[in-house]
Amino acid sequence: MSWALATASGAAIPAYVGYRWWQRHQREQAIARELDEANGEPLRLPEHISPRLASIASQAHQLRIELELPIRRVRAPLLSETPWARRQRCDEYDAALYEIRLSIWAWLRSLQRLDADERRLLAELGLSVQPFRKLLYGCDRTDDVWEQVLWAEAPDLDMMWAELHRTILALKRFEHALASAPTDPYR
Repeated sequence: MSWALATASGAAIPAYVGYRWWQRHQREQAIARELDEANGEPLRLPEHISPRLASIASQAHQLRIELELPIRRVRAPLLSETPWARRQRCDEYDAALYEIRLSIWAWLRSLQRLDADERRLLAELGLSVQPFRKLLYGCDRTDDVWEQVLWAEAPDLDMMWAELHRTILALKRFEHALASAPTDPYR
C-alpha cells in the first residue's frame, strides 16, 4: 500500500487493524475455551494401580498443561511483518516446539522404565505412544533447520494448534484409561 493511498483513506487503516485484532482475539478465545475444556482437573486415580503408573498419569496431566505454552506464546501478526519481526516470531515458535519435544521425550522415557506387567496393562488398555510421534517428528516450520534467509517462512499456527490439540486429547485418553484400569485379582 502506498503512502498516498494510506493517508487518503485515513479511517480505513485503523478499521482494518481493528478487524484483524478482533479476528485474532476471537481465535485466541476459542482456543482458550478448548484448552480449558481439555485440561481440566486431574483425574482421581484408583489406589490399585502401581505407583509408577500413577506417576505416569500425573505426568500426562502435567504434559497436557505444558502443551498449552506454545499456542499461548506465539501469536499471529496484525499487519504484515518486517523481516526482523518475522524472524523473532519464528524463533519463538522454534523454541516453543523444542520445549514441547523435550517434555514429550521425558514422558516417553518414563514409559520405557515401566516393567513388563505395567507395559502389558498399557497394551491391554489400548494405549500406545504412536499418537505422540507426529508432534515429535512433525510441525517443523521448514525443512532446513539452519535456515539463513532474510524472509523466513512463517509458522503455520493452525497446523500447530491442530497437532497440539490432538496430542492433548491423546494424553487425556491416556490418563482416563489409567484411571479406569480394572483391578487385577491376582495382585
